[in-house]
Amino acid sequence: VVSTQSTGYFQHYYITNNLSRMNSNLLQQHAAFKKQASSATSSKPAVKHSAPRSNEPTKKRFKPDTKSVANNPNTFKWLKTSVDRLRRRYQKERKPVSIDDLIKMTGLDLDPHEKAWLSNALKDNPKVLFEREKEKFSFKPAYPMHNKDDLLNLLREHYDNGMGGILEADVKECILKAEDVIEELKSENLLKTVTRSDKQLVLFYRDTSVECTISNDFKELWNTISVKEISENDIENYLKRVGIATMEGYGLKKKVATKKKPSKRKRNVKMLNSHLDSKMLKEFD
Repeated sequence: VVSTQSTGYFQHYYITNNLSRMNSNLLQQHAAFKKQASSATSSKPAVKHSAPRSNEPTKKRFKPDTKSVANNPNTFKWLKTSVDRLRRRYQKERKPVSIDDLIKMTGLDLDPHEKAWLSNALKDNPKVLFEREKEKFSFKPAYPMHNKDDLLNLLREHYDNGMGGILEADVKECILKAEDVIEELKSENLLKTVTRSDKQLVLFYRDTSVECTISNDFKELWNTISVKEISENDIENYLKRVGIATMEGYGLKKKVATKKKPSKRKRNVKMLNSHLDSKMLKEFD
């Protein structure tokens, strides 16, 4: 006869053993399910969620109408004002500027179409340097000089290489207060000027080492020789024969009067019947 205590102990052992087995099976199934689920999610491609579309209309790309702006009579004024402002900036500061900063400096009131026209006009201007990478503009001088020493070195270089002189207008574009610099070099006997036939002033380097004093007797003898009866062409041909070069473009050019040819116009002659013979005429009933 089995006692009640032993029977209870057996039932407890049986239930505990079966529960442990069930728990291990459940854990294995749960682990297998998680593994299968993770592999399935990794094989699926990632879905990109598109941003929600707004009801606002899409902005069209701006296309400037530069042709209509070109007919504006103020375009020349805009361009001249901008180039002058770049020139004055170059004389003090040599940093390029954007089109927006340039418009602010000049104080011009331009719409987007006029701004696009000015930008294109500056790019095509020979006095303006455009940097495409930075989208900026700067003044483009005729010579790279900024002060008195640069001007003197450039004049000496032109003199040594036989390149002639430099226009005063080009110097004024590069150097601030160029008139004072020119007068200072003149006072130091390092510069001389020549006025061309078109009234433009040309600057030359003055080489004092080749200068010499001429006696008054020679000057008087020089002035007594008259060349009024000799034309400029005869003088130029004589100098060429003796191997002396002449300066081109210095003398005044005389305009040769051209005779106008009479125009041959056909006259409208009124045709009459007087040249016809009476025998050639017939009457028709």
